[in-house]
Amino acid sequence: MGTNPLAEDPFAPYRVDEVYWLNVYGPQMVSEMGRERVLSTPASVVEELPGGAVLLLTRPTPADFDSEEARQAQARALVHLRPELKLETTLETLHERSRVFVPIPVHFDEDVADILHKKVAFEGLENKRRMVERFNLYRPPPVSEWMPAQQAPAPDVEDVKQAIDTYERLYAEQLVALMHSQKVPEATEGTLEALAAVDFALWHLGWGERFSAEEKEALIPALGAWLGMYLVSALGGQWVPRRKLEESAVRVGDRAWLPFLRARHALQHGEAPLDYSCSQFFRQARRSVQPAA
Repeated sequence: MGTNPLAEDPFAPYRVDEVYWLNVYGPQMVSEMGRERVLSTPASVVEELPGGAVLLLTRPTPADFDSEEARQAQARALVHLRPELKLETTLETLHERSRVFVPIPVHFDEDVADILHKKVAFEGLENKRRMVERFNLYRPPPVSEWMPAQQAPAPDVEDVKQAIDTYERLYAEQLVALMHSQKVPEATEGTLEALAAVDFALWHLGWGERFSAEEKEALIPALGAWLGMYLVSALGGQWVPRRKLEESAVRVGDRAWLPFLRARHALQHGEAPLDYSCSQFFRQARRSVQPAA
């Protein structure tokens, strides 16, 4: 969470940019800062080492590294070694880091919570609070890709079994292969966690924004068939194939769900995989046949 200008620019000035719990300054750096200045640093331990280096501990132990006392000690030491810095500004930077470790209540929408947790974990500690605060307010649009089962049109394909085989053995396998190439092995597991893993991959990789229209048209059948298979295998759904793919449905209870239409919506734009996630779609379908007690 600190800064290291040398990591980005090897020609950056070689100086003390941070003070940590434990610091060791080599003889050249000690000479440049002034040995007397370094040895007079306000700290818990300042010890000269063989060869001219100096060891500096800001606190007796690192256990309270983000406490107010520890942050004060770090700030005072850095400002002592870098007199051009201001104590107030330096301390505020350290306080911002400490706030990252303060627990923040998580109130993610249950239908997409798994996806959002993956995003927060990927972004890391620095952005955790900001991300959690943002996602606590997020609510996905209601699922609209369904109709009452009695209103769903009957199959109009010549061979229903062949159409279903195409969905499950061709289209869905294409999605699995694609996810395998993107290091998303969960896509093959048939678990609820796989839905969130694929949703996150689509969202994180920005496929709704990066893919061309032609690429999206190729991905929609794969994603829709893979999603539809979940309704069949996990909820006992029944495919209702149609020549027009987006009219193809999976009948679950008294509703007909449209996984290919959902897949199209999920690839509309960069945020669409979250707004129109497979996870929310599946959970909504499951609730329709397994209402909460």
